Amino acid sequence: MRALSEKFMQDLIRKDGMLHPVLERVRKDRTLMFAIRENYVNIYYRGGNILRITQRTNDSYMAEFNGEYDKFDHGLPDSPSVIGAREDAEKWIDSFPYRKEVMDEFFSNHEKTEREFQQVIARENNQSVISNESEYFITDIEFADNALKARFDMTSVCWPASNRRTGNHCHAALIEVKYADTAIDGTSGLIKHLEDMTALISDRDHYAQLLNMMESQFNQLDQLELLNFNKGTSEAKIKLDPEDKPEVIFIIANHNPRSSKLNDIVNDPEMEKFEFSRLFDLRFFVASFSGYGMHVRNMLSLSEFRKLL
Repeated sequence: MRALSEKFMQDLIRKDGMLHPVLERVRKDRTLMFAIRENYVNIYYRGGNILRITQRTNDSYMAEFNGEYDKFDHGLPDSPSVIGAREDAEKWIDSFPYRKEVMDEFFSNHEKTEREFQQVIARENNQSVISNESEYFITDIEFADNALKARFDMTSVCWPASNRRTGNHCHAALIEVKYADTAIDGTSGLIKHLEDMTALISDRDHYAQLLNMMESQFNQLDQLELLNFNKGTSEAKIKLDPEDKPEVIFIIANHNPRSSKLNDIVNDPEMEKFEFSRLFDLRFFVASFSGYGMHVRNMLSLSEFRKLL
Protein backbone atom coordinates (compact mmCIF):
# COMPACT_ATOMS: atom_id res chain seq x y z
CA MET A 1 0.00 0.00 0.00
CA ARG A 2 1.41 3.37 -1.03
CA ALA A 3 1.19 5.22 2.26
CA LEU A 4 3.47 6.70 4.90
CA SER A 5 3.60 5.67 8.55
CA GLU A 6 2.45 8.08 11.26
CA LYS A 7 6.07 8.61 12.33
CA PHE A 8 7.08 9.44 8.74
CA MET A 9 4.20 11.91 8.51
CA GLN A 10 5.07 13.58 11.81
CA ASP A 11 8.76 13.86 10.89
CA LEU A 12 7.59 15.76 7.81
CA ILE A 13 4.86 17.89 9.38
CA ARG A 14 6.26 18.89 12.78
CA LYS A 15 8.26 22.13 12.76
CA ASP A 16 11.06 20.33 14.60
CA GLY A 17 10.73 17.14 12.52
CA MET A 18 13.94 15.90 10.92
CA LEU A 19 12.31 15.82 7.45
CA HIS A 20 10.41 19.11 7.76
CA PRO A 21 13.01 21.07 5.71
CA VAL A 22 12.29 18.78 2.74
CA LEU A 23 8.54 19.34 2.97
CA GLU A 24 9.02 23.09 3.33
CA ARG A 25 11.21 23.16 0.20
CA VAL A 26 8.64 21.22 -1.84
CA ARG A 27 5.86 23.55 -0.67
CA LYS A 28 7.84 26.58 -1.88
CA ASP A 29 9.44 25.14 -5.02
CA ARG A 30 6.95 24.53 -7.81
CA THR A 31 9.55 22.69 -9.88
CA LEU A 32 9.40 19.83 -7.35
CA MET A 33 6.72 17.20 -6.81
CA PHE A 34 6.21 15.05 -3.71
CA ALA A 35 5.02 11.49 -4.45
CA ILE A 36 3.99 9.03 -1.75
CA ARG A 37 5.10 5.42 -2.04
CA GLU A 38 5.09 2.48 0.40
CA ASN A 39 7.12 3.84 3.32
CA TYR A 40 9.17 6.06 1.06
CA VAL A 41 8.72 9.23 -0.97
CA ASN A 42 10.04 10.37 -4.32
CA ILE A 43 10.82 14.03 -4.86
CA TYR A 44 10.52 14.63 -8.60
CA TYR A 45 12.16 17.32 -10.69
CA ARG A 46 11.15 17.47 -14.36
CA GLY A 47 9.69 13.99 -13.92
CA GLY A 48 12.98 12.59 -12.61
CA ASN A 49 13.80 11.50 -9.07
CA ILE A 50 16.00 14.11 -7.39
CA LEU A 51 15.63 12.53 -3.95
CA ARG A 52 14.19 9.31 -2.55
CA ILE A 53 13.64 9.10 1.21
CA THR A 54 12.98 5.63 2.65
CA GLN A 55 12.00 4.92 6.24
CA ARG A 56 14.36 2.57 8.09
CA THR A 57 13.57 0.36 11.07
CA ASN A 58 15.40 2.71 13.44
CA ASP A 59 14.79 6.44 13.83
CA SER A 60 16.41 7.39 10.54
CA TYR A 61 15.82 7.50 6.79
CA MET A 62 17.79 6.38 3.75
CA ALA A 63 18.37 9.19 1.22
CA GLU A 64 19.25 8.51 -2.42
CA PHE A 65 19.79 10.42 -5.66
CA ASN A 66 19.30 8.60 -8.96
CA GLY A 67 22.88 8.01 -10.07
CA GLU A 68 21.76 7.64 -13.70
CA TYR A 69 21.77 11.44 -13.94
CA ASP A 70 25.39 11.80 -12.87
CA LYS A 71 27.28 9.26 -14.92
CA PHE A 72 30.12 11.71 -15.55
CA ASP A 73 30.66 12.56 -11.87
CA HIS A 74 30.11 16.31 -11.79
CA GLY A 75 31.36 16.57 -8.22
CA LEU A 76 28.02 17.02 -6.51
CA PRO A 77 27.99 18.17 -2.88
CA ASP A 78 28.43 15.37 -0.38
CA SER A 79 24.97 14.65 0.99
CA PRO A 80 24.46 12.04 3.73
CA SER A 81 23.07 8.67 2.69
CA VAL A 82 21.27 8.49 6.05
CA ILE A 83 19.06 11.26 7.43
CA GLY A 84 19.09 11.05 11.20
CA ALA A 85 18.70 14.74 12.05
CA ARG A 86 17.40 17.98 10.54
CA GLU A 87 20.93 18.97 9.59
CA ASP A 88 21.16 15.97 7.27
CA ALA A 89 17.93 16.95 5.51
CA GLU A 90 19.14 20.53 5.19
CA LYS A 91 22.33 19.33 3.45
CA TRP A 92 20.16 17.62 0.85
CA ILE A 93 18.10 20.77 0.33
CA ASP A 94 21.29 22.83 -0.10
CA SER A 95 22.42 20.41 -2.83
CA PHE A 96 19.25 20.67 -4.91
CA PRO A 97 20.43 23.52 -7.22
CA TYR A 98 23.52 21.47 -8.17
CA ARG A 99 21.48 18.30 -8.68
CA LYS A 100 18.96 20.17 -10.83
CA GLU A 101 21.78 21.40 -13.06
CA VAL A 102 23.07 17.83 -13.49
CA MET A 103 19.55 16.60 -14.32
CA ASP A 104 19.02 19.43 -16.81
CA GLU A 105 22.16 18.36 -18.64
CA PHE A 106 21.07 14.72 -18.63
CA PHE A 107 17.57 15.53 -19.93
CA SER A 108 19.03 17.64 -22.75
CA ASN A 109 20.35 14.38 -24.20
CA HIS A 110 17.79 11.90 -22.80
CA GLU A 111 14.39 13.55 -22.98
CA LYS A 112 11.63 12.31 -20.67
CA THR A 113 8.98 14.58 -22.12
CA GLU A 114 5.92 12.56 -21.13
CA ARG A 115 7.06 12.27 -17.51
CA GLU A 116 7.85 15.97 -17.41
CA PHE A 117 4.37 16.83 -18.64
CA GLN A 118 2.85 14.54 -16.02
CA GLN A 119 4.52 16.63 -13.35
CA VAL A 120 3.28 19.84 -15.00
CA ILE A 121 -0.28 18.47 -14.99
CA ALA A 122 0.03 17.54 -11.32
CA ARG A 123 1.34 20.99 -10.43
CA GLU A 124 -1.42 22.78 -12.33
CA ASN A 125 -4.18 20.86 -10.62
CA ASN A 126 -2.71 20.39 -7.13
CA GLN A 127 -0.67 23.44 -6.23
CA SER A 128 -0.96 26.27 -8.75
CA VAL A 129 -2.91 29.52 -8.63
CA ILE A 130 -5.82 27.78 -10.38
CA SER A 131 -5.81 24.52 -8.41
CA ASN A 132 -8.69 25.66 -6.21
CA GLU A 133 -10.77 25.84 -9.38
CA SER A 134 -9.67 22.41 -10.60
CA GLU A 135 -11.92 19.41 -10.06
CA TYR A 136 -9.23 16.75 -10.47
CA PHE A 137 -6.42 16.23 -7.97
CA ILE A 138 -3.44 14.09 -8.93
CA THR A 139 -2.55 11.49 -6.31
CA ASP A 140 0.33 9.78 -8.13
CA ILE A 141 2.34 9.67 -11.34
CA GLU A 142 4.19 6.80 -13.02
CA PHE A 143 2.00 4.31 -11.17
CA ALA A 144 3.21 0.71 -11.38
CA ASP A 145 2.19 -2.08 -9.01
CA ASN A 146 2.93 -5.66 -10.02
CA ALA A 147 0.79 -7.09 -7.21
CA LEU A 148 -2.25 -5.20 -8.51
CA LYS A 149 -1.27 -5.85 -12.14
CA ALA A 150 -1.67 -2.13 -12.68
CA ARG A 151 0.41 0.32 -14.67
CA PHE A 152 -0.64 3.76 -15.86
CA ASP A 153 0.64 7.31 -15.96
CA MET A 154 -1.44 9.08 -13.32
CA THR A 155 -4.08 8.45 -10.68
CA SER A 156 -6.44 11.21 -9.65
CA VAL A 157 -9.55 11.99 -7.65
CA CYS A 158 -12.41 13.89 -9.28
CA TRP A 159 -14.01 16.05 -6.60
CA PRO A 160 -16.50 18.46 -8.20
CA ALA A 161 -16.37 21.95 -6.73
CA SER A 162 -20.07 21.88 -5.86
CA ASN A 163 -19.67 18.77 -3.69
CA ARG A 164 -16.83 19.64 -1.34
CA ARG A 165 -18.83 19.83 1.87
CA THR A 166 -18.36 16.09 2.27
CA GLY A 167 -15.88 13.61 0.91
CA ASN A 168 -18.54 11.25 -0.40
CA HIS A 169 -19.09 12.78 -3.84
CA CYS A 170 -15.73 11.82 -5.34
CA HIS A 171 -14.73 9.22 -7.85
CA ALA A 172 -11.49 7.84 -9.20
CA ALA A 173 -10.01 8.99 -12.50
CA LEU A 174 -7.21 6.94 -14.06
CA ILE A 175 -5.17 8.88 -16.59
CA GLU A 176 -2.92 8.08 -19.52
CA VAL A 177 -0.79 10.86 -20.96
CA LYS A 178 0.26 10.65 -24.60
CA TYR A 179 2.81 13.18 -25.77
CA ALA A 180 2.74 13.57 -29.57
CA ASP A 181 1.21 11.19 -32.10
CA THR A 182 4.07 8.70 -31.96
CA ALA A 183 2.77 7.46 -28.58
CA ILE A 184 -0.87 6.77 -29.40
CA ASP A 185 -0.66 3.38 -31.11
CA GLY A 186 1.23 0.11 -30.84
CA THR A 187 1.96 -1.85 -27.66
CA SER A 188 1.44 1.22 -25.47
CA GLY A 189 -1.32 2.80 -27.51
CA LEU A 190 -4.85 3.86 -26.61
CA ILE A 191 -6.58 0.53 -27.27
CA LYS A 192 -3.96 -1.47 -25.34
CA HIS A 193 -4.37 0.84 -22.34
CA LEU A 194 -8.14 0.42 -22.43
CA GLU A 195 -7.78 -3.34 -22.48
CA ASP A 196 -5.45 -3.15 -19.45
CA MET A 197 -7.84 -0.83 -17.61
CA THR A 198 -10.70 -3.23 -18.26
CA ALA A 199 -8.71 -6.12 -16.80
CA LEU A 200 -7.78 -4.11 -13.69
CA ILE A 201 -11.24 -2.77 -12.90
CA SER A 202 -12.81 -6.18 -13.56
CA ASP A 203 -10.73 -7.59 -10.71
CA ARG A 204 -12.82 -6.15 -7.89
CA ASP A 205 -10.35 -7.04 -5.12
CA HIS A 206 -7.42 -5.40 -6.88
CA TYR A 207 -9.53 -2.41 -7.84
CA ALA A 208 -10.73 -1.93 -4.24
CA GLN A 209 -7.10 -2.03 -3.08
CA LEU A 210 -6.22 0.62 -5.66
CA LEU A 211 -9.01 2.90 -4.40
CA ASN A 212 -7.89 2.47 -0.79
CA MET A 213 -4.39 3.46 -1.86
CA MET A 214 -5.64 6.54 -3.72
CA GLU A 215 -7.73 7.62 -0.72
CA SER A 216 -4.71 7.35 1.55
CA GLN A 217 -2.44 9.23 -0.84
CA PHE A 218 -4.94 12.05 -1.32
CA ASN A 219 -5.62 12.44 2.40
CA GLN A 220 -1.92 12.36 3.29
CA LEU A 221 -1.05 14.90 0.58
CA ASP A 222 -3.84 17.08 1.97
CA GLN A 223 -2.47 16.67 5.50
CA LEU A 224 0.98 17.70 4.22
CA GLU A 225 -0.62 20.85 2.70
CA LEU A 226 0.43 19.83 -0.79
CA LEU A 227 -3.07 20.25 -2.25
CA ASN A 228 -4.16 23.83 -2.68
CA PHE A 229 -7.95 24.01 -2.60
CA ASN A 230 -10.67 25.49 -0.42
CA LYS A 231 -12.74 22.97 1.53
CA GLY A 232 -14.56 25.75 3.34
CA THR A 233 -15.36 24.73 6.91
CA SER A 234 -15.32 21.05 5.98
CA GLU A 235 -12.51 18.84 7.20
CA ALA A 236 -13.92 15.88 5.29
CA LYS A 237 -11.58 13.19 4.08
CA ILE A 238 -12.39 11.70 0.71
CA LYS A 239 -13.99 8.29 0.32
CA LEU A 240 -13.95 6.36 -2.96
CA ASP A 241 -16.72 3.83 -3.48
CA PRO A 242 -15.75 0.74 -5.52
CA GLU A 243 -19.32 0.65 -6.84
CA ASP A 244 -18.95 4.08 -8.47
CA LYS A 245 -17.74 4.00 -12.06
CA PRO A 246 -14.32 5.59 -12.45
CA GLU A 247 -13.26 7.70 -15.38
CA VAL A 248 -10.50 6.55 -17.70
CA ILE A 249 -9.04 9.70 -19.21
CA PHE A 250 -6.65 10.23 -22.10
CA ILE A 251 -4.63 13.45 -22.14
CA ILE A 252 -3.19 13.78 -25.63
CA ALA A 253 -0.58 16.53 -25.69
CA ASN A 254 0.60 18.23 -28.88
CA HIS A 255 -1.43 16.23 -31.39
CA ASN A 256 -0.59 17.18 -34.95
CA PRO A 257 -3.94 18.21 -36.52
CA ARG A 258 -2.57 17.41 -39.99
CA SER A 259 -2.08 13.78 -39.03
CA SER A 260 -4.86 11.25 -39.54
CA LYS A 261 -3.43 8.76 -37.02
CA LEU A 262 -5.50 9.85 -34.00
CA ASN A 263 -8.69 10.04 -36.05
CA ASP A 264 -8.06 6.53 -37.39
CA ILE A 265 -7.57 5.15 -33.87
CA VAL A 266 -10.65 6.70 -32.27
CA ASN A 267 -12.73 5.50 -35.21
CA ASP A 268 -11.33 1.98 -35.01
CA PRO A 269 -14.21 -0.49 -34.42
CA GLU A 270 -12.19 -1.82 -31.48
CA MET A 271 -12.84 1.45 -29.68
CA GLU A 272 -16.62 0.96 -29.82
CA LYS A 273 -16.74 -1.58 -27.01
CA PHE A 274 -15.15 0.92 -24.62
CA GLU A 275 -17.50 3.84 -25.28
CA PHE A 276 -20.31 2.35 -23.23
CA SER A 277 -18.26 0.19 -20.88
CA ARG A 278 -20.11 -1.00 -17.78
CA LEU A 279 -16.83 -0.66 -15.86
CA PHE A 280 -15.72 2.92 -16.56
CA ASP A 281 -16.54 6.15 -18.36
CA LEU A 282 -14.10 6.79 -21.19
CA ARG A 283 -13.12 10.45 -21.47
CA PHE A 284 -10.75 12.61 -23.50
CA PHE A 285 -9.44 15.77 -21.88
CA VAL A 286 -9.74 18.96 -23.92
CA ALA A 287 -8.06 22.04 -22.46
CA SER A 288 -10.03 25.11 -21.49
CA PHE A 289 -8.40 27.29 -24.17
CA SER A 290 -4.85 26.44 -23.02
CA GLY A 291 -3.21 24.84 -20.00
CA TYR A 292 -3.88 21.69 -17.99
CA GLY A 293 -6.43 22.75 -15.37
CA MET A 294 -8.93 19.86 -15.41
CA HIS A 295 -12.69 20.28 -15.05
CA VAL A 296 -15.63 17.93 -15.52
CA ARG A 297 -16.87 20.04 -18.42
CA ASN A 298 -13.56 19.52 -20.24
CA MET A 299 -13.99 15.75 -20.40
CA LEU A 300 -15.44 14.55 -23.72
CA SER A 301 -16.96 11.17 -24.47
CA LEU A 302 -15.65 9.17 -27.41
CA SER A 303 -18.46 10.34 -29.69
CA GLU A 304 -17.92 13.98 -28.67
CA PHE A 305 -14.19 13.63 -29.23
CA ARG A 306 -14.76 12.16 -32.69
CA LYS A 307 -16.86 15.18 -33.62
CA LEU A 308 -14.15 17.51 -32.39
CA LEU A 309 -11.54 15.76 -34.54
